[in-house]
Amino acid sequence: MRKLPFLLILLIVIYLSGCSTTQNYKTLSFFFDGVPDPANDSANRVGSMINKTDTVALALRTVSKASPQKGIHPPYQDKQCKSCHDQSTMGKLIKPQPDLCYQCHVNFDTKYKVLHGPVAGGQCTMCHSPHLSVNPDLLARTGQALCLYCHESGTVMETEAHKGIKEANCTECHNPHGGENRSFLR
Repeated sequence: MRKLPFLLILLIVIYLSGCSTTQNYKTLSFFFDGVPDPANDSANRVGSMINKTDTVALALRTVSKASPQKGIHPPYQDKQCKSCHDQSTMGKLIKPQPDLCYQCHVNFDTKYKVLHGPVAGGQCTMCHSPHLSVNPDLLARTGQALCLYCHESGTVMETEAHKGIKEANCTECHNPHGGENRSFLR
């Protein structure tokens, strides 16, 4: 019986604080393990691209059905969460990347002699949103912004081959997944 008042107080605190980690980190982290610290940018930057793409997915879910969405991952669209997520473990992936992705998509390990870093590391969600995107191919970003998110702009643009390319899309010349050499030229 003593648990009931505590549970009621906990629910009231959660309701009043909401789920925004940016505004309510201290309250939420007190009650829940694993709440990301919004002040720790390095933790949010490299290892959690999946969190950023999921944030994009959550924001896009609120957009009306009439909005111009470029891509919805079929299992997500068909509400087949179990095809990627284990429901008994609070939604953790049923397999690690890229094995999970290779259940349906091309296995680039066997397709290319040299793999792009994120592909070789099994980090599909560094470039692709796992749920939905306003960009084609479920990309997190488009054009040069996709590549320059990781590759240093100054270093790339200083090379002789890139002089004068202006706003050209990197994938016009480079295969983003891999190729026969380190340049991934098409």
